[in-house]
Order: sequence, then C-alpha cells, then structure tokens
Amino acid sequence: MNDTTARRRNPLSRVMTIYCVLFATFFALSTGLVSSYLYEQDMMARYHAYTRDLLNYTAAAIDGDDLERCMETGVKSEKYHRLQELTNALKETHDVEFLYIIKPISDTPPDNMMDVLAAYTQTEKETELDELTDLGKFTGDAYPPKVAREYLARMDRNPEITFFPNDTEFGDIYTAIRPIFDSQGRPIAVLCADVLMDDINTGRRRFFLASIALALLLAVLLVAAMSYWLRRRVARPIERIKNSAEAMAAKCHNSSALTLFAFEDPGIRTNDELEDLSRAVATMCNEIKGYADKLIRANQQVGELQESFVKMDYLAYRDVLTGAGNKAAYERSAARLTLELQRGKGDFTLVMADLNYLKRINDNYGHDCGNKYIIGLHKILKQCFPGGEIFRIGGDEFVIILKGAVSLQAGKMLKKAKKNMARLGEDKSLPPWEQISCAMGLCHYDPERHKKVVDVFNEADSCMYQDKKRMRAEREDAR
Repeated sequence: MNDTTARRRNPLSRVMTIYCVLFATFFALSTGLVSSYLYEQDMMARYHAYTRDLLNYTAAAIDGDDLERCMETGVKSEKYHRLQELTNALKETHDVEFLYIIKPISDTPPDNMMDVLAAYTQTEKETELDELTDLGKFTGDAYPPKVAREYLARMDRNPEITFFPNDTEFGDIYTAIRPIFDSQGRPIAVLCADVLMDDINTGRRRFFLASIALALLLAVLLVAAMSYWLRRRVARPIERIKNSAEAMAAKCHNSSALTLFAFEDPGIRTNDELEDLSRAVATMCNEIKGYADKLIRANQQVGELQESFVKMDYLAYRDVLTGAGNKAAYERSAARLTLELQRGKGDFTLVMADLNYLKRINDNYGHDCGNKYIIGLHKILKQCFPGGEIFRIGGDEFVIILKGAVSLQAGKMLKKAKKNMARLGEDKSLPPWEQISCAMGLCHYDPERHKKVVDVFNEADSCMYQDKKRMRAEREDAR
C-alpha cells in the first residue's frame, strides 16, 4: 500500500489532529497575547506609581521662588546646587533615563523651551561634559510643536502627574510631567522624568514568548491525549463501519443479485452513539434490501413509460411525412417566443415558405410524387437554414424560426435556398417533383412595429405572397 492510499484510508484522524493542532496554536497565541497585555499593563502601572513617587519627592525639595529667581537672573543659588545634587543622586539610584526641569515658552521651535536643570550620573558628567544642559540654555529645535504642546499644557495649577509617549532621537520614551509652583501657586516650570520603553517592550516580549512556550507545552500534551482518545473511540470505529460498507459495495458492484447485499457486523461495542450508528446502518441495509427488488421493477416500468412518453411526444409534435415540427410544435415555440418578448428579449426572424405547383404534381403524377415534392423542399430548408427550427404548418406551407445571431443571417440563407431551387428548376433532366419551386418571405422582429409574434408571422407571410406574385408575373412574362 503506497503512502497516498494510507493517507486516504483514515482522513478523519488526520482532520481531528489538524483541528487539535490549530486549537493548540490558537490557545498558545491567545494566552501569550493576553499575558503580554496584562504584563504591559502591570508594568505601566508600576512605572506610573514609581515615577509619581520620584517626581513628588523631587518637587517637595524645590523652592519655587528661589528657582524662579535663578531662571530670571541666570545665577545658580545655593538651593539650586542642592537641588542639582539631589536630582543627580536620584538618577544614580533610580531607573530613569532623564530627570529634568524645563520652562515651556511656546509650541513653535526654535528655542521654544528653556533648560532649567537636568540630572546627570557621574559617568554622564565624565563622558558627556560638552553636551550637559545648564540653566538658561535654550533647546533650539529639539522640541517639535506636538511635543511642546504637551509641556505647555502642564503650565497649569494642577499638581497631578500626567504621562504621554514621546518619540525622540534617544528612542521611544514615556514621559511623566508635573508643574512647579511659586509661593503664589503660579506655575513657573515643569518637572519631568523619562523612561525608555525598550526595557518594558523587551520584558513584554520575553513574557510573551515564555507564555507561548508554556501554553504550547500544555497544548501539545492536550492534543496528544485528545488525538489518542479520538482515534480510539471515534476514528477507528467509524473506519470499521466504513470498511464493512466498502466490502458490501465491492460484493454488489456490477451485480444485480440481492443476496450479495448484506452489511457485515463491524463488531463495535462502545456502548455509545457509534454502536447505535453501526446497528442503524445494518438495519437500514436490511430494509433497503427488502425494497431493492420493488425499486428495480418500478424503475423498469418507469423506463418503459418514459420511452412511451418520448415516442408519444415526438409523434404529437412531429410531421410524419418530413420529420419537421408540426403546427402544434410551432404554436408551442411561438408561445415561448411570446414569453421572451414579455421579458424584454426579442431577437428572432420568421421565414415563410410556400410550395408552388403542389396541386399540379398531385393531379398529374399522384400523391406519392407530391409527398416527394414536399420532402424535397424540407431537405433544402434544412440545408440552407442551419440552426433554425423548421415547422410544416400546412400541406404546402413551412415556417422557420431563427434566433439570436443566426437570425442575422436569414437574408443570406434565403438567397441560398432560392439559388438552390432555381438550379433545380433549370435542370430539365430531373422529374417535375424534384424541380422544387417555392415562394419565400421573411421578417425580423422589430419592437417598434411588432407587439406580438403573430405580427411578425403576418408580415413574413405577406412578404411570401409578394414573392409568389412576383414569380407568377415572371412566368407570365416568359410566355
């Protein structure tokens, strides 16, 4: 047995395993996403509490009036130096990227912010001496309007600390900010602390991956257990039922012997719905076997009736002499055309054909030759009007229905038919009943002139009689 056959023998187990794996993957991803989201929310809550404590502690050590004089004069006071030392120590001991005080001036750079104080670690003072900010320096274009508006908005009397994300040249930063007040409660500057989001994002990714790994481990164990149970209690019993059914089908294939129609007991004793299914299939097969003989006989009778119906329908709508549709068949087709017209679909042509000299042939040579004369015209019409429905609606009258694109060729077809009949009429070696002469006329449906199918029929009939008069006049002139 090749691999393809082996795979096809037990598709249910494979499908169940695939669904279990998909469930496990979804479970792991969902667990990881939810866990990382909760981790991020917890970390941000911790950061908020952490920076609130840091900024409130720092703000408590600031003398607003003294700091305002330093900002106005550009001279650092003793309190300013003590504040610098405090913030430097806080940055050394606390996990913040920046701790600083600035005075927002406007939201339009350059120089829309003034540096007041910035905390530095000892390492930063040793390595970045030329880049240290200082009292009274302006920031150039370091603060774009969108960020500057965040700082300006906090020049209010609300001592609460707010937070906003700040995408800077140093990276993705989360900023905590609160105003600093003078003794009159007026805001003079803002105290800020920045933390890099890289640490939080890295932690979130690690937590996400760890959560997924744990969830995948649990899901794999669950999938293994579920797959084993499903194969043992579902897939294998169903496969045994399938094998019994296939064995029965193989015995009955190409055989009409009802004795072979028997469902072998697959031996399922699971005391559940699958055992009920096995018994139900066996019962159903026994009942089908009882009905099969009746169905076979009934099918034979139906086939005979259908064959008789087809023959009767053919005889009812066919002209016995030519095999063309008869008048009833034409009326049925005309009714269909009427329905199409009512639905706004009208693209057809009617061609009328009327034999000349039929009475003369019958009188002079007998009705057998007259029948040959009629059959000859029908052959010409079939050859010259391919794709058309041909009907014999009278002894010597035929009508042809051409639909769609074929109807556009009606004129050429009529000329071809006329040409063929003229050639037969000129061949004097042929007996008279083979020298076919016929008057013809056609009319294409025009919604401006025709409201009903009978209108098209009457106009085609009128054209045919005009052609008959013309032919009669030509014969008289030839005499």
